[in-house]
Amino acid sequence: MKYSLIVILAFILVLTGCQTNTGIETDTRRDLVRITLSQCIDGDTARFDSLGRVRFLYIDTPEVYPVEEPFGKEAADFTCDMLKSADKIYIEYDGDRQDQYERVLGWIWVDDLLLQEELTKAGYVDYFYEYNQPKYKDRIQRAYQQAKRNKVGLFR
Repeated sequence: MKYSLIVILAFILVLTGCQTNTGIETDTRRDLVRITLSQCIDGDTARFDSLGRVRFLYIDTPEVYPVEEPFGKEAADFTCDMLKSADKIYIEYDGDRQDQYERVLGWIWVDDLLLQEELTKAGYVDYFYEYNQPKYKDRIQRAYQQAKRNKVGLFR
């Protein structure tokens, strides 16, 4: 009887799905595509094998090229360090897949962390843009407020 109850409970958990504590819900994982870094560009853009140039959705970081803006290098280094140290990198599409410059648009997951959120928490995001209604807008806005409260990056 005890064994049957355990089997039934396990079956229910499998049917209903479980949310992991990694930041990516189980049902969201279906929309993730694994990608491989080929080149770091700046804080909000990188090149990936088979995709080319990818612009990270919703955030804008200070520029490195053609003129280096304050915190541009720090934002670029932060992004590059995260991407290069990752075991797995995924892209998640949300709305339009390309911008007017023909860059691929996506949410970037580095292992189980949302790169845009981590950049924002570190205080390296100075502007937001919306091509559509971004899926993680509220999450990024909370990270932005946290960076301001903590006086990190641009908010020092």
